[in-house]
Amino acid sequence: MNSSKTYKSVTDFKTGDTVITVSKLQKSFGPKKVLYDFDLELKKGENLVVLGRSGSGKSVLIKCIIGLLKSDGGKIDVLGNDIGELDHIGLDLIRARVGFLFQSNALYDSMTVRENLEFPMRRHLTHLSAEEVETKILETLTNVGLANTIDLMPAELSGGMQKRIALARTLILHPEIILYDEPTTGLDPVTGREISSLMVDVQEKYKTSSIIISHDMKCVEITSDRIIVLIDGKCYASGTYEDLSKSTDEKVKQFFE
Repeated sequence: MNSSKTYKSVTDFKTGDTVITVSKLQKSFGPKKVLYDFDLELKKGENLVVLGRSGSGKSVLIKCIIGLLKSDGGKIDVLGNDIGELDHIGLDLIRARVGFLFQSNALYDSMTVRENLEFPMRRHLTHLSAEEVETKILETLTNVGLANTIDLMPAELSGGMQKRIALARTLILHPEIILYDEPTTGLDPVTGREISSLMVDVQEKYKTSSIIISHDMKCVEITSDRIIVLIDGKCYASGTYEDLSKSTDEKVKQFFE
């Protein structure tokens, strides 16, 4: 692609290949060090949960990964591209392949569900006809169980339904990677479990790789293939839910009690 001299065109990543690598990442806000020599690898097809206390830097991490925040040091490689070296065009091209589910859902209040899903397609899928756009919207809404909401406004939806629509809008471009920022925050336990199960369904149906930021342990248990525990700005521990839940380390045990 000529639009950005630093962006690499689509690479054929196979299951098990590393699609995101974070090396020695550093990020501070004034004197406060939020991330310090933080390392992470996300494999293709994997759901990786980053677990940490509020204010530990979890959301800062994924914002650095997608270039919404500029890191102070270290390197972030996403789908074979060094995020720190990309210009704004290169970042836009990467963001078309990486979906971001915001904690707040970030739906447009003045748009219907259909219009919310049309919005990213108008920018990135301009080759589609009106009929193809409509088919894609209905298919994606069906996959999240909400095809009947297509003409509703966000204010007419429950919190769980809004989360599903936000996920549908993320999926509409068929991203290779999804970054979830506290996907079950503000939801009741039953709805939170439904959203967590939907995230696993998405992983299987769309073959996505995901980083999930959460402190909801039921969500962590349902969605995670692997967990990284973020403490004091670093990757303090890693392993499966089963492994870490048996840890005798007090700093790790606190999350599973």
